[in-house]
Amino acid sequence: MHHTKVELLSDLLRELEADVGTSDLCELVLYSLKEAVRSLKVKNNDEFREQFKKLALDMSQTKPKFGILNYYLHLLMYECLHIKHESHDCKKSIIQKIDAIAHQTHKNRDLILDFGERIDIENKTILIHDHSHTVHNLLKKYRTRKHHFKIIVAEQDYQKTHQNIEVLHDAKIPFQVVPDYMLSHIHNSVDMVFFGALTLKDTMDFVMDPGAYGIVSQFHTMNIPVYLFIDTTKFSLWKSEKKHEIFFHRQKRIHHTKAIEYERLKYSHDRVPAKLFYRIVTNEGIFSPEETEKLFQKKLKAYEKSGLCDCCN
Repeated sequence: MHHTKVELLSDLLRELEADVGTSDLCELVLYSLKEAVRSLKVKNNDEFREQFKKLALDMSQTKPKFGILNYYLHLLMYECLHIKHESHDCKKSIIQKIDAIAHQTHKNRDLILDFGERIDIENKTILIHDHSHTVHNLLKKYRTRKHHFKIIVAEQDYQKTHQNIEVLHDAKIPFQVVPDYMLSHIHNSVDMVFFGALTLKDTMDFVMDPGAYGIVSQFHTMNIPVYLFIDTTKFSLWKSEKKHEIFFHRQKRIHHTKAIEYERLKYSHDRVPAKLFYRIVTNEGIFSPEETEKLFQKKLKAYEKSGLCDCCN
């Protein structure tokens, strides 16, 4: 039964992440978690801890593991376990902590946009591919600041491409669309490339939308700067298990005119080495790949020392 719940939750989170992006997914989960905590019927703090730990464990075992969600779940579980006095209401404390985390996520988003504004995009052409809401918000902020720039959308999955088109159209940002397999024809027209990511692994690979590796590699080879925008709370501060963040659907297909059956594999994400990016823009600053690795290791050591990583075990 436990595995069934986790599998259903995993499917739901993967679908939501593909639709709304990782940051908005995190906000939805925090809101849902807050409502779930409110509805828990418990007699005392010990019973609340037991119920909340089960809830946190289910959410932390999803496949893929979302770095930002696991980090916040561990913060909440740590808070829950360290309320010693029975006079303190565990449920109330956790709800307050969820509110504080939600406030911090909004602050982090603003900080990424502030650092993103330091990039010189005046009269430049920017290529985008994924449906990163951070990138969308940054482009809209450029527009409100009266910057002059244009966008090329690398066409991919129908739904994601049309999300990009709708955002750009609504913000009155000039754009063109080019199939992602024809980008070699427009290299000389692109000044920089913007991407978002699901997470950063300890292998120094970003987990990103499918197709990202090919595009990032192309522009890296052409010495055209590729920027990656990510909140540092999305870092996956645990030992990499590659199978847990990349999923594929194995399907049997029939040729549309001939009696030919074949197997089709579709992968959920790409892994892209950090070294292929020109700069990584975060809520803590703008870093080179080498600086990002140092930042990751510093956070990993602090995380392990804090005991947060043991909270949901």
